[in-house]
Amino acid sequence: MKINIGKRQFCPGLITSLIALIVFSLFISLGFWQLDRAAQKRILFADFEARQAGKALQLSDETINTFEKDDLLWRPVDIRGEFLEQFQILLDNRVEQGQAGYFVYTPFILDGGKHVVLVNRGWLKAGDDRQVAPPLESTASHMILNGVIKSEPKTGMLLKNAKPEQLGANIYRVQNINIDELEQLTKTKLMPYIMRLSPESEGGYFRQWQPPGSGVAMHMGYAFQWFAFAVALLIIYLLLNFKKTEQDKADE
Repeated sequence: MKINIGKRQFCPGLITSLIALIVFSLFISLGFWQLDRAAQKRILFADFEARQAGKALQLSDETINTFEKDDLLWRPVDIRGEFLEQFQILLDNRVEQGQAGYFVYTPFILDGGKHVVLVNRGWLKAGDDRQVAPPLESTASHMILNGVIKSEPKTGMLLKNAKPEQLGANIYRVQNINIDELEQLTKTKLMPYIMRLSPESEGGYFRQWQPPGSGVAMHMGYAFQWFAFAVALLIIYLLLNFKKTEQDKADE
């Protein structure tokens, strides 16, 4: 195909045009995908802020079964009881400020002894020897904790059949948090959600939580990047396929 435009001739090749079209479409699709991710994050963050604005719920043996899981997600809650420190769960491959470590999870039994909530107590730096557990703190027998309720964390791709590793008499290292599996490991019936300890609460480790829906600017930046790639590809494609006509060459 040849099209004369002024003193120039547009003569793209079929194969190069098909390749350019496919790559251009891919860049545009990736850009809109990132815009969609940014929109989803805005919705998540707005829902998080709305739920955080409410008064903290008092979860106890008497009240905990009156709430559905979806109603509790990202709500601030207070619980009273004690940690079952005979079970310490270390979620592997958690990085904070460039340092490898663990999130420490410990079951917490509510006053009354009927219900147990798995609590994410925060991040703890790993030691140089991975076969040795990091030092864990002992807590008072009775505590009041405050935090938020969330679902089991998503930890990305995992090794198939990755089993818990025992690092001590009561310390287990895991690659993901699965309530059903941890119930079998600890022989304890757990509530079907996690409590994430607030930075102000006692009984925890390093806590610098990111709110759900954060990262909108990152997705917008990626979207701009993909659209810029598409524009650059289009410009290169046009420059390579606009050539001087024979008459224009003869006039030079």
